[in-house]
Amino acid sequence: MDFNRSPHVPPAGSVIHDAGLLILRWCAGLTLIIMHAREEGIRGWGHVWHKEPWTFAAEITERGFPFPQAVAIAAVIAAIIGSAFIVTGLLCRVSALVLLACTMCGLFLYGRVPDIAERLALYAAIYAVLVICGPGRISLDAIFSNRRAGR
Repeated sequence: MDFNRSPHVPPAGSVIHDAGLLILRWCAGLTLIIMHAREEGIRGWGHVWHKEPWTFAAEITERGFPFPQAVAIAAVIAAIIGSAFIVTGLLCRVSALVLLACTMCGLFLYGRVPDIAERLALYAAIYAVLVICGPGRISLDAIFSNRRAGR
């Protein structure tokens, strides 16, 4: 066995390549929705409609962002909608770019908190890959693109 040879990398556009992008999209999108955005959305809803405290908005205020409540709400909405679009592969590159910008802002906010910074850096890397590679052929973007090309 030759350990100096790099393993075969599937070419772009192959089924394995597209399946890998699908798994990446599903894991990143569903994890962000289920583990983070859903809870922040519930807390934000309680903050806006029931005047409950919201630590996320308070942290943004402490960092000196302009319009911290609006920024917090926009970040949660971007996370929920952007992740749903990434999971389905609809407007994937645009959604990944928006979420990449959000994670970079999150790194600015939490850069000195190792657990959070590590998570944000991993999400940023995933979103950068999706911006560069796109969603693959197993996506709504590909389906709509094929329909337009067929006309």
